[in-house]
Amino acid sequence: MFFIGGALIVICTFYISSYIKLIRKYNNNNFNTIKKTPNIGKIEKVVIKDKKIKEFKKKLLNIKYFNYSFFYHNVRTLKIDRHESLSKYKVFIANYDPIKNVINITDEKSFPHELNHMSSSYYDGDDYSGLSQNSFGTGLNEGYTELLTERYFKSGESYPVEFKIASNLEQIVGREKMEQYYYTANLFELIEELKQYDTHENIMKFIGYIDIVTSLIDNYFKSRMFNAILKKSMKKINLYLLKWYTIKQKRLMENKNISLEQCYSNIYKYSKRLYNLKNMESTKYKVLTKKIIDKKIKEYL
Repeated sequence: MFFIGGALIVICTFYISSYIKLIRKYNNNNFNTIKKTPNIGKIEKVVIKDKKIKEFKKKLLNIKYFNYSFFYHNVRTLKIDRHESLSKYKVFIANYDPIKNVINITDEKSFPHELNHMSSSYYDGDDYSGLSQNSFGTGLNEGYTELLTERYFKSGESYPVEFKIASNLEQIVGREKMEQYYYTANLFELIEELKQYDTHENIMKFIGYIDIVTSLIDNYFKSRMFNAILKKSMKKINLYLLKWYTIKQKRLMENKNISLEQCYSNIYKYSKRLYNLKNMESTKYKVLTKKIIDKKIKEYL
């Protein structure tokens, strides 16, 4: 009985601690300080022996903005720890550590995703990785990494919520710019791009809310314990997306690039993408209602 009671105390303490940290992050207007990312220039090509990396490299010619500087800088010292034995016990690992420059993996299907992380990462005391910096933007980075992995390597099934958010953001920023920001690990420039639609503070909140969702969405206990925060974060994310897309279409109309009819058609078509989000287990979260969307569109227009 003493052991069970002690275990319950440990579990309760863990969740209370997690809740306090999450609330602090949720209410923090200054999620992180972002500075311009480095450009390490050209790197001499290295001999690649690993079969999976060779397969990955063959497909890079299809990616216009792929950054070979980061790729060769990291691949020359990359360590790959394959944990095949763990898969017997239904334990699956797939991650890239940019500080140690190590890929840990059990399922080879996850390799393109982790190699995309490696190819968009640079560490010099600060951790620049795709659309994240020093862990800020992790959710957006995971979603867009998965999007690119599916787009160019026909592989991927993780981070479905973050994938959809990143896909909807790309509709606003544009595919070429998003890919360029990702492969040069330039979250700073993405934020600058979004400033034409909103304030720096709101953009930082948007990115921070995605991080909160990522920390909760596929954890059964956390997603239920912090359900109100999870849903509110999802709602905030999608309202920002709706606002920015609507502003973009409005400006296109004002500049006579599209008609009024096309403007409304584009906005309402986009809004349908924002109703629901699904996690890995296909649990559906109703994020926005048509009533809220209609009200907000009128407000933004």
